[in-house]
Amino acid sequence: MNKRQCYCGSGRLFPDCCGPVVAGIRPAPTAEALMRSRYTANVLQDTAYLLKTWHPSTRPQTMDGDGIPLWYSLAVLSTAQGRKGDESGVVEFRALYRTAAGMGELHEKSRFVFEDGRWLYMDGVLLAGRAGQPGKTGRNSPCPCGSGRKFKKCCLR
Repeated sequence: MNKRQCYCGSGRLFPDCCGPVVAGIRPAPTAEALMRSRYTANVLQDTAYLLKTWHPSTRPQTMDGDGIPLWYSLAVLSTAQGRKGDESGVVEFRALYRTAAGMGELHEKSRFVFEDGRWLYMDGVLLAGRAGQPGKTGRNSPCPCGSGRKFKKCCLR
């Protein structure tokens, strides 16, 4: 069992956070919990979970795990509704990633719906993310991936 902190940045241990949700042991209790578990599934390149938790009306037929970037950090900025008893919810977040083109940031407001006893991702509106750019991270700044190394010696390479 993985005793490391959860990939979603909650500060909780993986087996107490997204681990059981992604494994299908328990459903996500809120829209934010589903969003965090989907981020974790992206980190793990678990395309089956991503497709399973995507609303059928907007879900792609297939996903290529090779096209998923390397994800480094998640920050939940706000949530609206998406709790027990709600039929929908919105979660705004920022996530830092890396592709062959370099570092980037995904800033999105994601919509979720509660159907048949579980939360599903509907779609999202992209906001002002910085694709392929390290943003305000300087070469000598700590790397935003959390490694503890300088950016120029880590993810800038």
